[in-house]
Amino acid sequence: MKAKEPAVALTYGRSGVGKTLDAGYSFPRGLFLAAPGACKPIPAVCGYNPAVINTVTTIDDATKMIEKVSQLNGSGQHDAVIVDDFSFLAEQTMQAFERRYTGFKLFGALRDSVLRFRAAARYAGCHVLITCWERGPRMRDDGIRQRGGPELTGKLPEQLPAMCDLVLRADWDSMRKPWGGIYRVNGGADWVGKDRDSGTPSPAPLNIGEILRLNGYEVARHPELEWQEEMVEKIAGFLTANGPEGDRDLISQAYTQLISQGKDPRHARWTVRDAWDRASLRRAKDAHNSSFF
Repeated sequence: MKAKEPAVALTYGRSGVGKTLDAGYSFPRGLFLAAPGACKPIPAVCGYNPAVINTVTTIDDATKMIEKVSQLNGSGQHDAVIVDDFSFLAEQTMQAFERRYTGFKLFGALRDSVLRFRAAARYAGCHVLITCWERGPRMRDDGIRQRGGPELTGKLPEQLPAMCDLVLRADWDSMRKPWGGIYRVNGGADWVGKDRDSGTPSPAPLNIGEILRLNGYEVARHPELEWQEEMVEKIAGFLTANGPEGDRDLISQAYTQLISQGKDPRHARWTVRDAWDRASLRRAKDAHNSSFF
C-alpha cells in the first residue's frame, strides 16, 4: 500500500493534562513552535532535547515556519511541526490585529490568517499537530448551543477542527494506571471530535504517535533511538498474544530487561509506554471488528 499523506491533527484539553508531553513522545523529530518554557517537560521525561522555536507570536508567524519546513522537506530533518499552543497564538494574533483593525475587519483578518495557516498545514509534506486549550459546551447569545472544543474566538472552535484529519479531546481517567491520560474522539453532541480514518477507538491512550501508526501513517523515531521500534513491536506482540490480565507482569519484565541492557530509564519507560498503548489500541480495534454491532 502507498504510504498515507501526512496528517493534520488537533488535540485540545485542560492545561496540564499532558498534550505537550505526548507531542514530545510522539514526534521526537518534530519542530515545536512553542512559548518559552512550554517544552520544558520533554527533556526531563522523554530524555532528549526537542527542536524548539519560541519566537513565533502570531498565526502568520507559524504559517511562515510551516512553509519553511515544507521547503526543506527533502532533508528529512523534521517529520512534523507542532504548534503549541494555538489558543495562545490566536490571542496574540488578535492583539496584534487590534492595533490595525476594528469590528468585522478584525475578525475577517483573523479568519484570513487561519485560512492561510490551513493551506500551509495541509500541503506541508509533514505531519502538523495543533494543540489548544479546552472550552466547555455553552449557549451562544442567539440561543444556539455550541459544542465544547478548542478555546478560540468566533466560529473558529468549529472551523479549525474542520480542516483536520484527526481531532482529539485530551481527558483524564484516574482508573488507568500508571498513565491516566486518554484521548476521546467521539464527542457526541457535547464535544468536537473527528477521525477521517475511522480507526481510532474512543477512549484511546494519550499517545497520538501510536494512534497515527494504527491508522497507517508513518511516524519517525528519534534518530538515536531507532532501536525502539523493534522493541515496541516485540513487546506489543507478547502483550496481544496474552490476555490483558498479564500486562503488568510482562511490562515489568520488559522494563527490567531494558534497564539491564543499559538503556536510559526514560527511554525504557517510553518504549514500554508505546508498546502497551500499541497493544491496547490493537485490542480495541480487534474488538470493534469482531462484531457488526
